[in-house]
Amino acid sequence: MKLRSPHAVFLSLLLASPWMSCVMATAATEEPGTYNFEIGSQPLGLALQELARQSSVQIIFFSQVTEGLQAPSLKGRYTLTAALELLLARSRLAYRVINPKTIEIRSRGTEDSAPARDVGKARDSRANALAAAARTRAKTNSAQDASSLDEITVNGTAEGLVATRIATPLREIPQTISIISSEQMRQQNDTDLADALSHAVGITAVQSNSLSQTFISRGFTVTTYHVDGGAALNSFGNTPFYGTPDLGEYDHLEVLRGSDALFGGIGNPGATVNLIRKRPLATSEVTFNGTAGSWNNYRAEADATGPIGFDGAVRARLDLVLGDRDYFFQPARLGRRKIFGALEFDLTPTTLLTLGASYQWDHALPVIGGLPSYPDGSDARLPRKLALSFNWSRYDTQTREYYAQFQQTMSSVWKLKLNATSLDSAAEYNYGGFDSPINPISKALPIVPYSLFSPGANIQDQFVFDGTLTGSFELLKHRFDVAVGGDYQHFKGDIPLGVISGFEPAVSNVFQYTPAAYPRPPTSTAAIFRSQGTTNQRGEFASARVYLTDELSLVGGARVGSNRLSNSVSLNFAGLVSSTTLGENDPNKVTPFAGATYDLSPHYSLYASYADVYVSNGGVTQVGGAVVPPIDGIDREVGIKGTWRNSTLNGLLVLYDIEQRGIALPDPNATRAEAQSFSMCCNVPAGINRSKGVDVEISGVLMPGWLISAGYTFNYNHYVLGGDLSSETPRHLFKLWSSTQLPGDLRRWTVGGGLRAQSRNYGDALVCPSPDSSGACFMPEQDIRSYQGSFAVVDLRAGYEIDPHWRAALNVNNVFDRVYYQTIGSPIAGNWYGAPREFVLRIDAKY
Repeated sequence: MKLRSPHAVFLSLLLASPWMSCVMATAATEEPGTYNFEIGSQPLGLALQELARQSSVQIIFFSQVTEGLQAPSLKGRYTLTAALELLLARSRLAYRVINPKTIEIRSRGTEDSAPARDVGKARDSRANALAAAARTRAKTNSAQDASSLDEITVNGTAEGLVATRIATPLREIPQTISIISSEQMRQQNDTDLADALSHAVGITAVQSNSLSQTFISRGFTVTTYHVDGGAALNSFGNTPFYGTPDLGEYDHLEVLRGSDALFGGIGNPGATVNLIRKRPLATSEVTFNGTAGSWNNYRAEADATGPIGFDGAVRARLDLVLGDRDYFFQPARLGRRKIFGALEFDLTPTTLLTLGASYQWDHALPVIGGLPSYPDGSDARLPRKLALSFNWSRYDTQTREYYAQFQQTMSSVWKLKLNATSLDSAAEYNYGGFDSPINPISKALPIVPYSLFSPGANIQDQFVFDGTLTGSFELLKHRFDVAVGGDYQHFKGDIPLGVISGFEPAVSNVFQYTPAAYPRPPTSTAAIFRSQGTTNQRGEFASARVYLTDELSLVGGARVGSNRLSNSVSLNFAGLVSSTTLGENDPNKVTPFAGATYDLSPHYSLYASYADVYVSNGGVTQVGGAVVPPIDGIDREVGIKGTWRNSTLNGLLVLYDIEQRGIALPDPNATRAEAQSFSMCCNVPAGINRSKGVDVEISGVLMPGWLISAGYTFNYNHYVLGGDLSSETPRHLFKLWSSTQLPGDLRRWTVGGGLRAQSRNYGDALVCPSPDSSGACFMPEQDIRSYQGSFAVVDLRAGYEIDPHWRAALNVNNVFDRVYYQTIGSPIAGNWYGAPREFVLRIDAKY
């Protein structure tokens, strides 16, 4: 298909997300009579795409529900209802209109429509005969078809982060939402959440240690995570535990950049991440993938799903992961085991129950602090393979998860969803590190190392629950989509921590560092800290979307949230015990949201939105003892979205402006006595953080067999006390991933690659030019800024289909072996090299 010239505006700089086969074209609200269809017998997913193209009606569906299903041919004049009934006959699939522009296809029992209606014995017999003939032809011609790769499918809708909690085309959502698809994650060999977000458009990854990264969007740290659109979790990016969840459990990710006023709860306005679990499928399928890469990086995953009883009313899925890897810096390694399972029950044709569980074990030798530099911030050019760690270091975690989901359909347009998740983690560790600049003359690290260990298991237990009622109705000749509900989160943590402030010897020459020179230090002289805390968050929300005209729709809503925090901290050193208890209660914080979309043409729409901000001030107090109220603010966006190729290709251009207001600052009018009366006093809600910029993105199927995901971000942010809010965030960030199937005799091959490019960023620190071995400084400390210049990294990939069941691919990352710092920190630690050139061979099988 030849693209028209207006598309080039977006194609120059615009993420793609193929995990749901989704076809969306502009549509009328009602079925417009009959159509003259010419659709040959083919896989059902492709037939539905062709039906959408020929009828100009939006049709969306999960690619999994059509896998393995064949559609009969459809030729002649039919109403849309009759055409759908014929294509879906004997498929156990149903359809419904979910908004004036979208028809949804799902499995019966998970769908809130009635099953597809009978179309008569004659038509049913004809469909069966045609389907049988098609299956016979498919078997006969399997050899000829073996060289045809799977059709690239993309997800053009989101649900978990949409105001009305109804599957909505991306073009109709007045916020910046990207989808990271299972196909993109597969091609990039993303194995955990950190890998996927590192490749995500508009996200800056900051290495915290060898096991974890933090993520920044629009200048703000990402602190809000959901699973299956449920209540916000206090996990993954916002806990004292290291590590991130393995992606074996998840199908794809939704990323909302900006403030999630309705569902985010307490969180920065940078981004919200929604992880979508894999679901049991209605057709049997077994997949396997294995990878082998540089630095002894090995991983195997097996995934089996399908019906297990009651004529397909009970379905199951089981996913197993086994991984072991070293790193390019030594000594460091990670061993991982994970099991995930889910059962899905069609209790009635309109009632669906899902039960699932997972368990993840990680055993690691971690590197904690990153590399140092010279006291003035200049690069010492240490070897990339160097890690200032110890052979006895360890970090072991176990994460257990149980969840239950209930969906009840009422009439044809109302649905009740209930979700509950219990997520518990435990960690035991013993590791050490260095916080010391490098002496520019001797190359020594003058400050002796420190050690941290767990005197007992560190525990965090979490329970989240949410319920949402969604539906549609007509009022004053306008269509309304509504959502009402609430969520609750309970988090409890018990973190005992042993600290050994220093042990001998200091490093005499960091270029000749030897981990074996440091035996495990005794714990008898350690100081023992213990933090015990609970957090309870709840929120109630309501939203509505009204279609004022065929072109204009408005959406609005509000959340009323509350947060209650209690935390006690104690210190035991040499038999002396001290403790303190802190509390915080932020009741009934209202965060509104409003947005509008206007269709300029079948391909383009304008949008604008406003979202509020809710972040705690940490329980600090004002003069007189009153708690400083929570931070609020505004997130404003205006932009244009585009959709082409039946909405398998989506693009956007957005301008945003965020203000985070009411940040606690020291009260300049407080007396010395008042300031000393309580450590949390005295503050006033006077500070403002600001962020503004531009996002440009394009994602989807550029041409048949050609996948693209690209985005450019410009961001300017300002900290309340001056300077940049996020020095890690570059002004300019560009990410690209693309792959295409070669034509003709080379069609078994798929080639592609990626580009990550950014302008310079930096790290600020207060550094002592010449500390003693304990870290004490006897001269004025200096403000030091360390820079990482602009850089670009190129990745390449080549894949080959061996036969219809097996395929192989080779990824070469950092093809030109670019030396750069993935994260720039302070002169005492926190500098992390980007990975050198890396090779990864992957084998995929599917039956």
